[in-house]
Amino acid sequence: MPLPSPSDLCWNVKFPPGQEWIEETVRGAIESNWQRAQSIARAQFGDESLAVEIMEVAIQKAVNRLNNGAPLEPDEVSLVLSRFCAQEVRRRRNGNRKLVFLGSSVELPASPVQNQFSSVDSTIDLEVILHDIPPGVRLALLMRHSRTRWTEVAAILGTSEASIRVRCKRALKRIRQRLGVNENGK
Repeated sequence: MPLPSPSDLCWNVKFPPGQEWIEETVRGAIESNWQRAQSIARAQFGDESLAVEIMEVAIQKAVNRLNNGAPLEPDEVSLVLSRFCAQEVRRRRNGNRKLVFLGSSVELPASPVQNQFSSVDSTIDLEVILHDIPPGVRLALLMRHSRTRWTEVAAILGTSEASIRVRCKRALKRIRQRLGVNENGK
């Protein structure tokens, strides 16, 4: 399907009554920017037909700008339209960069492939991380991870609540230092 001519692009736009100068200057600006818009659409998106959509958005913004502002010379209108085209190209290019998920979770396989050694690897990693931690503090860390209250942890270990908190805090600090992670997780 052939692309519309620059004058065909103007028929969608609602020009304000009594301001015919806008229609004439916009038409001239479209004619001067049309080839450039086609080449940008071809180069940036690989589809020359997107020039129509880009130009329509730019025309509407330019007409709104001219309707609300002071009259401009034709060269200035061409520059305004060119800027709005560039803005629309940037907006579309940035929109294409965003991650898009196609499909749904229903389409995922019922049993995802799992590493048969992942539990062994996790156990080894945990043993290495907790190697220097005393057994009572290990238990306290694991209990706190499972949302057990400090009072219950202290009662099970037969120590005071403040003592076990301090020991856990120190153990976590050593683990973070070994892993090269600060308190904020970075």
